[in-house]
Amino acid sequence: MKLFRFLRERKTLDNSSQPDESMVDLLNSTGKDFEFLIRGDIEISSEDFDEVMTPNTYEWRKIERDGWLYFQVCNDEFSYSFEPPGIQMSFNQEITYVKAKAIADEVVLNIEGKGFKPELVVLSSKRVYKFD
Repeated sequence: MKLFRFLRERKTLDNSSQPDESMVDLLNSTGKDFEFLIRGDIEISSEDFDEVMTPNTYEWRKIERDGWLYFQVCNDEFSYSFEPPGIQMSFNQEITYVKAKAIADEVVLNIEGKGFKPELVVLSSKRVYKFD
């Protein structure tokens, strides 16, 4: 039920002409407060991964730390985790929501360009989600 409430709240936020209090809180949040989940039947080949799963308008570089790949954009970074409900996109704690959302939106557009139909879901670190 929380997922349905979350999606209903998200749809309300997306369609409103003025942001409500929770949207303002989100816009003022940083990477410690949210993650993104890219849902859908998506299969990106390892050859295309870096091109598709990175932004086009930000310069980025790939770094490896502790056996984990990160993509660095200026002083910020993000990484991916492949989970049963989709592709989890996590950011460093200091990144602004606006910058992270811009990066995630570009990645979603890249995925769409490969013929897939992704859905970007914002996950709040203050909530627990259950996906089927």
